[in-house]
Amino acid sequence: MTRPHVVIVGAGLAGLTAALEAVDHDLQVTLLEARPRFGGGTWSFERKGLTFDNGQHVYLACCTSYRRYLERCGVTKSAPLSRLSIPVLQPRQDGGEPTVSWIRRSGLPAPLHLARSLSSYRYLSLGERAKIGWAALALRRLDLFDPALDDETFASFLRRHGQSQRAIDVLWDLIALPTINVRAEEASLLLAAKVFQTGLLANSDAADIGWSRVPLTQLHVEPALGILERAGASIRDRAKVSSMVLDDDARRVTGVVVDGETIDADAVVIATNAESVTKILPAAAGTDREGVDRLGSSPIIDVHLVYDQKVMDYRVAAGIDTPVQFVFDATEASGLPASDGQCLAISVSGADEEHGERPEVLIDRYAREMERIFPRARRATLVDAVVSREHHATFRASVGSQKLRPGVATAISNLVLAGTYTDTGWPATMEGAVRSGEQAIAQLMTNRAYLKGSEVEMSQREAS
Repeated sequence: MTRPHVVIVGAGLAGLTAALEAVDHDLQVTLLEARPRFGGGTWSFERKGLTFDNGQHVYLACCTSYRRYLERCGVTKSAPLSRLSIPVLQPRQDGGEPTVSWIRRSGLPAPLHLARSLSSYRYLSLGERAKIGWAALALRRLDLFDPALDDETFASFLRRHGQSQRAIDVLWDLIALPTINVRAEEASLLLAAKVFQTGLLANSDAADIGWSRVPLTQLHVEPALGILERAGASIRDRAKVSSMVLDDDARRVTGVVVDGETIDADAVVIATNAESVTKILPAAAGTDREGVDRLGSSPIIDVHLVYDQKVMDYRVAAGIDTPVQFVFDATEASGLPASDGQCLAISVSGADEEHGERPEVLIDRYAREMERIFPRARRATLVDAVVSREHHATFRASVGSQKLRPGVATAISNLVLAGTYTDTGWPATMEGAVRSGEQAIAQLMTNRAYLKGSEVEMSQREAS
């Protein structure tokens, strides 16, 4: 028999993962992407001889599925992990060098690995620091399978455990906002608990941090497409799927329609974002499409600044009492020679207000803020600046969001879903995207849903 043919709709990180998993299971793959570029929410673009990523994406040591993806693509050295050690900067009123306090781990077992760092965290009073441990231990004891956690905000939980508004703003949100993409005041306690338990409170090295030293297209897309091409996969961009083709009793999907052309399929993986999936998902799939729509979205913007000289000595830094949340030294990834200056990427999560503002307004605001944080920026020349936006970067991880996330399986046996909005147990991160792609193919392989009726009967006879 010929190899079963799986059509994967969407070539973001979830779709690329599903495609790699499918060829590893000896399935024939057709990968379709509606846009003229691959990579989904992790893509790169060129401007004036430099390369910029649409956003600064990081991962932690606990992101085991994402790390497998990097290993499968042979690019682990391009996105190395570093021991957790992040300077948190506060601009000074007198315009001098910023105040610095560090969040770093020691070699002690979790959660003691953070004790020394947090006990000296200078942006909180001694009393506020003393109460951090109480909240952390309570967070560690939460049952991540308790659905009631999705009914409370993270901020409400923190207040119940003695955390001041200042502590929420300059400590807890420092971690929650870039990982969940909404502030603690809105975030589901369930997702926040997942982040803190898995990333900070379970293992001492779980929060060791890594990010790409090359453009994301070079990290995620080009190696994966090379593997797929060598495996004989068909890969098409500008191929927008308008609908699914079902058999007469709507129990199986038999193909997809692209620009009026029907592509036959033994199974289909829809690996688009939540905003797109409800437009092509058939009612017979049984997925709550209205629920997926109600998930909503949360934006992220990045402001990329290119200076004619070095203005920041850190590879990454966080900010408090400033709009600058996190800033990364992207000089190496951009292709800018260090002797020619420095390229910095400012990442702004939960950017509900900023995402609708004009680029020149954002560039002016964040360039001025950089001068407040890094005095050397006042003497440097801003050579270039560009704003990148992801209006629907993640699903909105607010209270009740977990109940709206569908599983990868649908009522149509050979139609599965993939994407960060699906119920992976993780927030909308690169880890969540990869896990969803893995789970989608695992679902097809478990029930052999890609087999046609006669082949199912043959398979069942062989098994018995």
